[in-house]
Amino acid sequence: MFNIASKYHFIFGDLKINQLLMLLEEYVNGAELQIRRIDRTRKSVANTLKNIDNINWNTYRSQHLRIFCDAHFYFICIGQVSKCFETLCGELKNKKLNKIKSEFKNVFSQEIRNDLEHINERAVGKKYGKSIGRITDFKNFTNENLTFNGKSYPVDKTSLNKLKKIYKSIMSVIHEEYALKDPSFVNRMNREKQLKKTIRFAEKEYQIYLHSK
Repeated sequence: MFNIASKYHFIFGDLKINQLLMLLEEYVNGAELQIRRIDRTRKSVANTLKNIDNINWNTYRSQHLRIFCDAHFYFICIGQVSKCFETLCGELKNKKLNKIKSEFKNVFSQEIRNDLEHINERAVGKKYGKSIGRITDFKNFTNENLTFNGKSYPVDKTSLNKLKKIYKSIMSVIHEEYALKDPSFVNRMNREKQLKKTIRFAEKEYQIYLHSK
C-alpha cells in the first residue's frame, strides 16, 4: 500500500493537482486490496474443489460471484487511475508523464473496462449500439484471468505489480520535475534525513550503553 502522494501537497499551488494525486494513489491502493480479496477467495475455491464428490455447489457459485464482483471493482480501480492520470497529464503537460500514459494504455486494455461498464448491452449482443451477436464467453475465469468474449484479461499480482510500477514512475516524475525544484520541499526533506540520522545514531549509542552495563 502506498502513502506517497501526501508528501507533495505543498509543492503545487493548485488544489486540483493535489486531489488528482491523492485519487491516483487511492485507486492504486484499491486495486491492491481487490487482488488480496480475490487471492483469498481463490484459495477458498481450491479448498472447495478438493472434495469434488461432495462439493457444495451453492458455496462454489457464491465464491465465483465474489471473485467476479471483486475483479469488476479491480477494473473499475484501473479505470479511475486511467481517468485521473489522463486529467493530471492535461493539467501538467509534462512530456515524461505523457510517455508513462502511453505505457499505461499499452499495458491495461480499455476494452474490458468498457465491456463491464456496458455489460447490460453485451448481455443482449450489442456494442456501441450495434449488434455483435451472442457472447458465449461471458465473464468466466481461466486460471488467474477474466475471460470475456474470447479475450483474456489478467487479474493477478503480476498485473497489480505493473500498475504499482507505473504509479511509482508517475511519482518519480513528480518528485524530480516538481518537488526537487521547490526549495522549501528540499529543505524539509534534508531536515527529515538529518533527523533520521540523529535518531539512528542515538539508538545505536543506547544499544552500546545497554551492552556495556
